[in-house]
Amino acid sequence: MGPLRFNARQRMRAMHYAMLGNVVPIGIATATDFASHRPVFFIGAAGGCVAPLIVTTVSRRNRVLFYLGAFGGIPALALMQAYTGGPASGYSVLMMMAMIWFGVQATDRELIAGMVVLAGSSFLPMLVVGPPAYPVDWGSAALLVFVGVSVAGSLRAVTRETQRLTERLRHEAVIDHLTGLLNRRGWTEATRRELIRARRSGTSIGIAAIDLDDLKEINDSMGHDAGDRVLQETADRMRAAVRGGDVLARLGGDEFVALLPNTELEGVAETVHRLRETTPARGSFSAGVAVWDRRETLDELLRRCDVALYASKAAGPGRTQTAPLSLTPGLEQSIPVEVPGSA
Repeated sequence: MGPLRFNARQRMRAMHYAMLGNVVPIGIATATDFASHRPVFFIGAAGGCVAPLIVTTVSRRNRVLFYLGAFGGIPALALMQAYTGGPASGYSVLMMMAMIWFGVQATDRELIAGMVVLAGSSFLPMLVVGPPAYPVDWGSAALLVFVGVSVAGSLRAVTRETQRLTERLRHEAVIDHLTGLLNRRGWTEATRRELIRARRSGTSIGIAAIDLDDLKEINDSMGHDAGDRVLQETADRMRAAVRGGDVLARLGGDEFVALLPNTELEGVAETVHRLRETTPARGSFSAGVAVWDRRETLDELLRRCDVALYASKAAGPGRTQTAPLSLTPGLEQSIPVEVPGSA
């Protein structure tokens, strides 16, 4: 799983947290014994304040600036330790703020790189600069790195588990548990996106609604387990009959629906015919087909298709009816038309 994705509102909230969790503590540290701080301290404080604001406002597509903020904050905070005790400085705790971001928001590679930068920022100043700016204190440096790695690693585990749980709940909210097809909520979300896309591109959209003819009898005579198997087998056959980009759903009970982007009425009828060819007698169905008129809403399109479905069931099992072009009473086009060869 990758980093968390923020919308505009969430990004603004993350920036507020960055200011509260980074800028405010650094400001307090800077104000403490202000006159005693050297220029290198203020440089580090400025870098430590700017870095979290960069990673919360700059897109990852701007790789140079983004990674400068992500990885530059740790050595900037290390500068605040100069002449204040090095890794044993009370300001070293501020480096944990950067590791919190790596644990929550970084990718696996970024997390490893962040741990390496933390280790380098803890040990290298003692080796390269040394006293008096950075007194040699291997124990404090090792403790700083250990705590930072533990914080980032623990947050990574919690964050990833939360992401997995969220994805699972999101999946279950839109998927029918019995058939694996979209449920009504998932159907609504997916098809509205398709209608918007079709309206922009000027392409057609076809829809087919099917209703199993004998599910009640199967449930009554053979039990609900047999009825569930019929529903699952119907879903499997529908997947095989449509294209990868088509939208399939079980709206409830024995009613299924398929939205077919870039498809005219003949293509919808052909899809239903392919489905019939692979359907055994026990899973026979009635169907209604329609094509979007480019003005109606999703509910209106489905309602018009349902009119054809009800007409096909009234005409007898195993039939397909074409939806009326209008639901306005009195219009000649409002009469459903049976698709040839559907019986």
